[in-house]
Amino acid sequence: MSKVGTAWKALPVSAVAALYINGIQRFVRQNLIAFFGAGTGFAVSDSLGWREFGLGAGLVLLIGLLIAVIYHRRFRYFVDDNSVRVRKGLFEQQELKVRFERVQNVGFSQPVYLRPLGLVRVTLETPGAAQTEVSLPGIASAEAAALRDLVSGAYRSRPASDDGDESVVESKPAEPDRPAQFQASAADLFRYGMSSNQIWILLALLGAPASNWVESRLSNWLEQLKSADFLDMQMLSSAPLLIALLVGLLILATALMLMAVSGLLAIVRFHGYRLLLDTDRFKARFGLLDVREKTLRVSKLHSIEIAQTAIGRVLGQWYAVGHQTGANPLNQERRFLIPGIDDKRVTQVVSVLRDNDWQMPDWQGIHPRFRSLLWIRTSAVLVAAAVALWQLLPGNPVWPSAAILAVNVVVLACVHLRWRRWAYALDDRRLRIRSGLVGQTILEFDLARCQQVRITASPYQRRHRLASLNIRLPHGEQAIPWLPRDVADRIANLLLYRAETSTEHGL
Repeated sequence: MSKVGTAWKALPVSAVAALYINGIQRFVRQNLIAFFGAGTGFAVSDSLGWREFGLGAGLVLLIGLLIAVIYHRRFRYFVDDNSVRVRKGLFEQQELKVRFERVQNVGFSQPVYLRPLGLVRVTLETPGAAQTEVSLPGIASAEAAALRDLVSGAYRSRPASDDGDESVVESKPAEPDRPAQFQASAADLFRYGMSSNQIWILLALLGAPASNWVESRLSNWLEQLKSADFLDMQMLSSAPLLIALLVGLLILATALMLMAVSGLLAIVRFHGYRLLLDTDRFKARFGLLDVREKTLRVSKLHSIEIAQTAIGRVLGQWYAVGHQTGANPLNQERRFLIPGIDDKRVTQVVSVLRDNDWQMPDWQGIHPRFRSLLWIRTSAVLVAAAVALWQLLPGNPVWPSAAILAVNVVVLACVHLRWRRWAYALDDRRLRIRSGLVGQTILEFDLARCQQVRITASPYQRRHRLASLNIRLPHGEQAIPWLPRDVADRIANLLLYRAETSTEHGL
């Protein structure tokens, strides 16, 4: 049995350690790229010295401990049969109340430093909040499980006991884990990490020290070649292709190293990933150092997005995101992410999420005038810039203009790939939109989920009877540009009709 609703409760004393470590992690994560990405940290450490650097770090750690203690003393929470309330704040106390029926996602997190303490971090997310609305930074595992079951409706109430306790609830017998709908192996996660956008974060973080190391290595190597008996600088300067080849090999080796690091980080983050379907909700369990469980109500899942990065196309890797009502797409922590999906299982995963037999559709592309207009505008600007440089620079050098023309060819190729990738597929109940450049993203949603649709047409589009669609969904806007006007009208009318009659038809 578990008692709820008796009094305001404080976090366990051991939660001070959780608050302290979590606060330090958040401070480092928010400032790491800004501090080290541009090489600022190395410059500061060289100018101030390690003694001053250590004193500053110690001061930050002491201030963080004081903040954690004050925050713990002022944090209180109260759970009753149908809601949870939280009081928190350092100097200004806030009180939040969330009813269980508004919660669309219950998140569990148990980092490695919480396991010896027997604590779990619980987050409750609601549709209207851009950030996590309620977070209990460290409560007992049994209490966290009881709260999760209350939120999900897994408890059944019974009358108050004879001893006067106000709210006593009895849990149902624990059910064994259901078979996983999807599991990602370590190899799948490694390939996902190699193809994910996390590489660019690593590049921003390690770019400055890596570039300094490469520059130092090249300088030492050139000095050694200069002092060698069999080679002098004049001979070396006559072989620029050799230098370019070595630089290219160093860049390739760095990129492969970052991809490998990103793959290993993905294994650590999503270790043992399992997707479960528990009656009316999906559950995702994963993590090595930070064991997590995220849940998502099926009724709150309004659209599915499957994506494949450029490297993912080479490795045959996808990932899927379940979009929730009111969730901020920029908030990575709130996404219901399914990583490590290979080409053979992508239809299986989407079929589970959509509860039907899902297959890749026959795509309808956008009008070729989209590509033609962008080609003309881009070429006109870049060719004019190339001619102007050739005329204005002393001696009329050819290479600046040639470089601009080469850029023009690359841009034209990108415009073509963008036009070719953008497409849609429509049936009587759902719409799919594909976009991308080298990679691709496919978004599928029921027509009844549309909140607003807008048709726009420039003078050029009106002259050629074309229009663009902008569709507002619960998580943001999606666009289908440069459609024939009659097609755009037909899609817009169908979207509005399905949205207005969704209750009647039970969609």
